[in-house]
Amino acid sequence: MNLEAHQQAALIQAVTDEVMRRLEQVKQGQSNGNKKRAVLLSMESLPQLESMLNPHVEVSYYEASMRDCDLLIIPQICLQLLANLANGLSAGPRERFVLTMLLKGRRVIVLEEGLLYRKYKATAPVHLYKLYEGFAHQLSNYGIRMAKTSELLSVCLQNEHPASEPQMGCSLTRAHTKEAAASCAMPKVVTTATSEAMTSEVLTSKVITEAVVKKFRNAHQREAIVISKHSIITPLAQDYLRMQQMEVHRR
Repeated sequence: MNLEAHQQAALIQAVTDEVMRRLEQVKQGQSNGNKKRAVLLSMESLPQLESMLNPHVEVSYYEASMRDCDLLIIPQICLQLLANLANGLSAGPRERFVLTMLLKGRRVIVLEEGLLYRKYKATAPVHLYKLYEGFAHQLSNYGIRMAKTSELLSVCLQNEHPASEPQMGCSLTRAHTKEAAASCAMPKVVTTATSEAMTSEVLTSKVITEAVVKKFRNAHQREAIVISKHSIITPLAQDYLRMQQMEVHRR
């Protein structure tokens, strides 16, 4: 009789252990299912970022077949990718995926250390460097968050910020953010110049920066500028022109 009772107790314990094991598996599966899916836009393995993020989000690497994610992290952004994204150009699968995620309202983060144009600051022509700096500012206007690697985890775990309040890296000023958020309108471009504009100095620089526009306005005190039809106006210069309600005439 004692042997039978012992066997029953052992059987009950075995069943209990099995039930507890399966409940733990279900719980673990639900926990993993609640994790947000983070995609690293990188062609090479990044074990340091993986180990940092894996306990909190489900990490995978970008593939052309992907259609969605909760969080997109861009560890490194080359000159071509930066320019294409800033101008909204879907030139390839990478750009298409990033722009689609932005349109869907997904959070997109770029690592500041991965902004490759910055390593040329000491040698690049000032106007060219400012052009790429303007591109980086434009990405922030689109809602892309710039963050240092040391801040990445905390940024990923933050509650999503409204798209109307773009977050920016340390090198991009909050004043520019507020100006960009004030209005999405572009400065008015007029192809037929007025008599006042026709007598104005024509700016022929290949790149028209904010500094160039400010210098012109301070020197001439005019409400319009005339630029070459081949000139490129940087995003920061566009912001300034719009805020000052200055017309742009091309010829």
